[in-house]
Amino acid sequence: VGRCDLAQALDTRQQAEALITPGLIDTPHATALALAAQFKVSAYDARYLGAAQTLGLRLITEDTRLRRAAPDLTQSLAEALAELA
Repeated sequence: VGRCDLAQALDTRQQAEALITPGLIDTPHATALALAAQFKVSAYDARYLGAAQTLGLRLITEDTRLRRAAPDLTQSLAEALAELA
């Protein structure tokens, strides 16, 4: 494996970040915690709910417990596919 100097490493990181960052949806900690409390789910699951809210979409998940907890924000894969038909 080759080595690079600091300038090359920083440049490579900047290029990678430019490719990845525009597609990232950030759910702030406070939002995730509020959603977790509201729906009685983990903060991990709440981050996905927050991303769905931000995008104005329903989260597609096969986690039945999460779908029961937040039915307006979630749907199964079968439900999503049925909407496309």
